[in-house]
Amino acid sequence: MRAALIVVAVLGVGCGPKSPPKPPPDPDPTPDPVVECDAGACGPRLGMPTEQCADGSVGGNTGRCLKQPDGACGWEIRECPATASDCVATGCNGTVCSDTPSDVVTTCEIRPEYACYRDAVCERQAGGACGWTQTAELSACLAHPPAL
Repeated sequence: MRAALIVVAVLGVGCGPKSPPKPPPDPDPTPDPVVECDAGACGPRLGMPTEQCADGSVGGNTGRCLKQPDGACGWEIRECPATASDCVATGCNGTVCSDTPSDVVTTCEIRPEYACYRDAVCERQAGGACGWTQTAELSACLAHPPAL
């Protein structure tokens, strides 16, 4: 017969006065400075284009050669920040076009017409809400969805 040892720890009972919890350490208020490198240190310029982000900033290849955390130099590639105006395909099968993807809950079933949304355009519509742009291709696909 095997015996089991059960250890129960009770904290704060009969151990004297409780001390207040320690606050978490403050994050470093000074971020690492951006250090530009000589463009030759990054190698050939990238052929990647830049893009205008919705907030007016530049995304993609910024053309800046920057010192990386490991000390090496590399070309800066900047992601455009997400904005409330961005519409995304969301839901289990990507069939819901929404600007609040974290609030969307759908069932996870497979239906032939769901394949039609893979190449469909999810964007802000004239009324201001996100939705699928009704193209001839999307309408035809939904009328005659591909076989599973």
